[in-house]
Amino acid sequence: MKDAAEIACLARLLKTGTIRAGRKNAALIHRFETARWVMLGSRKEEWVLRSGKAPDLENRLSILLPTWRADFKLLRSIGRDHFDVSDIAALPMLRRNTNPSGRMVNRRNWNAAVGQGPKHKAKIPPQCLLTKDWVLRFRPNKGLEGINDKGRVNLSEIAAEWTECVISERAWLGFKAFSGVLPKAVITCENLGAYIDLPASESTLVIYSPGADTEAAVVLLKMFPAAMWMHFGDLDPEGIDIAMRIAGEIKRDMKLLIPFFAEDYLDAAKPVETAWGEAPDIPVLVALKEKKRRIFQEVFMLDERLGEALEIIQV
Repeated sequence: MKDAAEIACLARLLKTGTIRAGRKNAALIHRFETARWVMLGSRKEEWVLRSGKAPDLENRLSILLPTWRADFKLLRSIGRDHFDVSDIAALPMLRRNTNPSGRMVNRRNWNAAVGQGPKHKAKIPPQCLLTKDWVLRFRPNKGLEGINDKGRVNLSEIAAEWTECVISERAWLGFKAFSGVLPKAVITCENLGAYIDLPASESTLVIYSPGADTEAAVVLLKMFPAAMWMHFGDLDPEGIDIAMRIAGEIKRDMKLLIPFFAEDYLDAAKPVETAWGEAPDIPVLVALKEKKRRIFQEVFMLDERLGEALEIIQV
């Protein structure tokens, strides 16, 4: 709404009789002063409504927002503030019918329906379950099954046929538990190529955790409190930060999966984009920090020793 700032200022003046000047409303107050609607008050930066000028403000409001009385009542009824510019700006959407058709609605759709847009905070509490609609991708260990509200699902058979299991957030909300054979190790993998090609053993579950987008991976990790979790990512400051973030979210110690032969690839290290900060006291990381370089995890993928490295973590 183009005139939201002026409408909010007029509303405040009508209700309280005063308004404080600031950077955002200085031009408006100057116009109000020129029209002889306001005058300086006794306090610093305070302007007060002149006697008998309330009808002029009401007339101006009727020009800018013909339905202002009903609109202000609507805002108050849903706990919003008719002095707030963003609440005034959201009025066109708030007037519409926002009753969701189902029990779940994407949060961006809800924000847009009852606010100023999908990236802005909604103006009224949700009347349904809001989702982000993330997608969980993982490669289950052999024999792993899942139980949802429709019954039992053989996850390892799905992955044998389709490479991996993919579960949407909405489907996950109906998930109840894992059954069958549980994994001996759980690995989060930062990059897609490494996740797909990782030569994991039949007793290992691998989760795709792309960069800083860890939410879906964390949801799954929390289902395995007794599992051995390690993070396999780039050997650089960003990779360490991602592992630390996951560890903090699942409230476990950070464990990095660094192949025993990683130092053999120091000659393939590239310059870092982000300066090294605190890093675990691990020889290859110390060397990379000293050289201001990093190793991408993909360089390990075709090394015949990687399978052995993955078996070692379960010993």
